[in-house]
Amino acid sequence: AMEEYRQILNEAPKIKPVAAGALYHLGQCLEKSGRRSEARASYLAVLKDYTDQRQAAGARARLTNLDDTISGPLNLSFEQGPVGKLPPAWFVPALPKDGDQWAQVRRAGCMERGKCAVVLVPENAPTNAGNLMQSFAAAAYRGKMIRLTAWLRLEKVDAGDRAQMWLSIDRADGKKGFFDNMDNRPVRSAEWTPCQLEARVEDDATFVKFGVMSIGRGRVWVDRVSLEVLPTAHSARSTPP
Repeated sequence: AMEEYRQILNEAPKIKPVAAGALYHLGQCLEKSGRRSEARASYLAVLKDYTDQRQAAGARARLTNLDDTISGPLNLSFEQGPVGKLPPAWFVPALPKDGDQWAQVRRAGCMERGKCAVVLVPENAPTNAGNLMQSFAAAAYRGKMIRLTAWLRLEKVDAGDRAQMWLSIDRADGKKGFFDNMDNRPVRSAEWTPCQLEARVEDDATFVKFGVMSIGRGRVWVDRVSLEVLPTAHSARSTPP
């Protein structure tokens, strides 16, 4: 069934009702197969490209259900998943069949022995930004300070290329939560550079989201990702610097 839905997407991408239905049902198949990150990408594609279609409401509901079942970050070391493929538990804003073109597990080029990841922007990409990310339910982290850390390095193609790590906290009823994407301090170095973001998870927080972006056409390498809860006495800003 998944191959049939992919074939429909290849043959009728501009017929909105057909494409939206194929994407939504593809997401359901992937979800039932345990491939949650790919399912999430499929539902996100429905919301991004076919928000005016009736499947958008179902995709939004399935995304909420998926995130509710994930209570914390997964596969931060990138040890899961084969080299050259999108790392499991992570997702990119692209169709499932295109995910490997946007981010891949790597073994060579990492800081040390083990695996890391690289965020890519394909040559034929409609946008000049790649984004490798995760999302999980915030319930277990409410009222706590968290710290997101990663090491990044950039392989430039153009002078304006940059790497950015980001952290976002969603709150109930659309209230504004923490958000910082390092837009005022991106990584531009070819050397491994440590990045760190700290935030308080509000008492009404619903989801914690984080990721790494490649802005431009360069490749962003990611290693040593961690997300930790800080001691109660720790004092840190809960707003971007």
